[in-house]
Amino acid sequence: MTPRLLPVDSVVPDALHRALLRAHTHSGNVDRSFTAQRIADRVRVSAVTMGVALDALADIGLLRSTRTGDGLTVYYRGDLPDRAGVDQRRPELAPISRRELWAAISSAWQGCEEASAEDIAARLDAPAGPVDRAWLHLRLATWTAAELLVLSRTRRWALTTRGLDQYERLRREQASDPQVWAAIAAEQPRRRRRGGLDWDAVGRRLGLPLPRLTAWADQAVDDGLLVRTDGGLLLSAGGWRRVGDSAYPTRRERPTG
Repeated sequence: MTPRLLPVDSVVPDALHRALLRAHTHSGNVDRSFTAQRIADRVRVSAVTMGVALDALADIGLLRSTRTGDGLTVYYRGDLPDRAGVDQRRPELAPISRRELWAAISSAWQGCEEASAEDIAARLDAPAGPVDRAWLHLRLATWTAAELLVLSRTRRWALTTRGLDQYERLRREQASDPQVWAAIAAEQPRRRRRGGLDWDAVGRRLGLPLPRLTAWADQAVDDGLLVRTDGGLLLSAGGWRRVGDSAYPTRRERPTG
């Protein structure tokens, strides 16, 4: 039975990164070239949509591409980095939820209607650690293939109508527990236990005004995970355990909505 193909925007950037490095290392060709089909088979998506993602990566220099005489596009490793040190960056140190990424893209995009990857990365960098730039480029490329984003000739991203609709729909939804704890983990890493929780920063990461988080905070206080003081909200011992569970679940990326 043929395995069911996954939506390209659901591909975990970590898995795509490994697949690209493996295709380069184990290519049977002298020039180390590989096809979109090879990568698509590895991550179980359509070769057509994976080709769009790889074209985007070629446009920004992480890959190179050329067209053969029979019209097939083949790819080569460009500036795609090795995976050394990724455990010192987000999302390894603190998950990045779909909501947080959309909030970062939207914030960088507003005003100029285009955003560079570095503009977006600056909004994902956190006290827990900087975002892995390769992870971000791979995620933006898969979202481009899913027609949520479009890449301009100046290597800047803009939202498509479909992407804007998805962001607006997500923004109207109440933040889930995993999304909020992931944002808290980004802002309040374990190595900085002192001081109150920067609730404003958590709200900005989720693209939510503080009133939208009030009900969540009230419930967390009732559950004994947060403590309300004159200086603001503090994490209880149980809250710190939630932060630890969110920030260090495994060495692999864990989706957070």
